[in-house]
Amino acid sequence: MKREALRPVLLSVALACLFSLVNPVPAAAHIAGSGGSPSNFRTVVTDVRPATPGVDVTVGVGGQWVRITNRDAGTIVVLGYRGEPFLRLSQDQVQANQRSITAAEAGLTRRTAAAPDAQPRWQPLSDGGSVTWADARIDPPPDQSDVPGAWQLPLVVDGQQVTVSGDRDRIPPPSPWPWLAGLALIAAGVAVLGWMRHWHRPLAAAVAAGVLAFGLHLIGTGFAPQRVGAVFGWVAVGAVGLFSVAIGAVAVVSTLRRRESAAPRIITIATMVLLLAAGDITVLWNSQLPFAGPPVLDRILMMLTYGIVLGLLVAGVRLAREPTHDELGEQRSSG
Repeated sequence: MKREALRPVLLSVALACLFSLVNPVPAAAHIAGSGGSPSNFRTVVTDVRPATPGVDVTVGVGGQWVRITNRDAGTIVVLGYRGEPFLRLSQDQVQANQRSITAAEAGLTRRTAAAPDAQPRWQPLSDGGSVTWADARIDPPPDQSDVPGAWQLPLVVDGQQVTVSGDRDRIPPPSPWPWLAGLALIAAGVAVLGWMRHWHRPLAAAVAAGVLAFGLHLIGTGFAPQRVGAVFGWVAVGAVGLFSVAIGAVAVVSTLRRRESAAPRIITIATMVLLLAAGDITVLWNSQLPFAGPPVLDRILMMLTYGIVLGLLVAGVRLAREPTHDELGEQRSSG
């Protein structure tokens, strides 16, 4: 590959790495959104007893996170693994018990050796009426992660014992082979465009289609429940989406105008989308997805995204190796 074609690729890698560092969403399988990683376990809340209208409980994909929201209850205390006070939501503030082993294991406080019945020492965590954390009662550790079953989360709401109950069931994953076969066919079909004489319009359309498929996937991800909340989730989704659209638009315009920079820019957008969607290919072999829509729709979108951008990468490299008009002129004059 020529040095001129390699530069935008290196730039795209650097930009994607920079984005992953400044991304407000914690690192996960998805660079955009914080719904969680695809899973083969369906975790749901089945009951809250006694019924408590002022308490909302949200569980992420596979139970990877749980959120308690205080709507209009006075004080909510979440009990830990040993029955000790763990978290407290009161007066629009979230506090963690510094003496709770659960808080230490969740990474909310430093590890402590206090007894479960020790008097709580509350430490402010954040303002607001909502707290999100990973709880081993809902999402078991790796050595027990394949075990389905019921779970319970004990609360104390305004002095009253409340139990949140739920189920964790394993849902068989789909076979990835039909999706991977479709991906390979799409990639081959797009790659062939790089050997066509009149490749500009077909490849411009392929770039637009790939960015559109990735964008729809991002939108579905954004509408799924977010670990960091809807606002920060949409900030990350919007940033990735706008970034992809901007680079894709430059590649489409360059290709339609038959500029010599078209091939390097096709390589750039293909590399960028592959980096941004790096972990999302796992939707092809997991049953539960952080996507607000039918799982089959997300699999179709990711099959299209990966197939198109892989084909664009091959086509772009092929075209970047062709001599430019100036180089052809120099060859003719020297000959």
